[in-house]
Amino acid sequence: MAGPGHEIAAGAGGRTHMRASHADREQVIDMLKTAFVQGRLTKDEFDLRVGQVLASRTYADLSALTGDIPAGLMRAESPNPARKPASVPTPNAVRGAVLLMCLGAVLTLAGLVTVLATLGGVRSAAAHDLTAGQWPAVMLTHVDFWLASAPIGAGLWLWLAWANGRGYHWARPAFVAFFCLLTMVLPFGLGRDALPYTGADVLATTVLWLVALVVMALIFNPTASPYYQRRAATRAATLATGTGR
Repeated sequence: MAGPGHEIAAGAGGRTHMRASHADREQVIDMLKTAFVQGRLTKDEFDLRVGQVLASRTYADLSALTGDIPAGLMRAESPNPARKPASVPTPNAVRGAVLLMCLGAVLTLAGLVTVLATLGGVRSAAAHDLTAGQWPAVMLTHVDFWLASAPIGAGLWLWLAWANGRGYHWARPAFVAFFCLLTMVLPFGLGRDALPYTGADVLATTVLWLVALVVMALIFNPTASPYYQRRAATRAATLATGTGR
């Protein structure tokens, strides 16, 4: 027996002027969602047709919106609103990037330990420029700032790992901004007027930046881009139909 959607697509023969119900419109939206996820409709086309479905009043109106979608495909693959959509497999490049982001969080906290362990060396390196009375001010404006920012930095690494792992479209631009921030921090901390750092501090910061660079290469890998696009398409279709989160 053909499903309701097939009847809508083919039923204009004798029922062109009959009024459509809410269930009929929801069935057509499900069809459009399937076509959108499979790449048969662009996002603009999907958004336009969903709006037209909601404004449709008769079977003829609904039939016109699904006439270019294969009826057999709609009948076989139209999603069940009660069932969660199939998950999009995560490519290895994104998996590797997420693992490295988690590593970045660990290295950020490890860098905090490095700063504490080398604080004596930092003070010795700055002794010829600072008096005993100036050292507390340096601790407040330089050292304490980096100590406070380390947990925040680790949290950002983990947040970006979560967002990229789920394929959010904004996750990659967000990591680009984070990478630019790390890039600016490296020369700022090593500048001529900055507080002197030990070799261990410089090495820890450099390793962290290199990890971020590898992550950049992975999330913008050609095999990763379709993943973000499919996830965005699936999420947009799910939100539009109200069948998931």
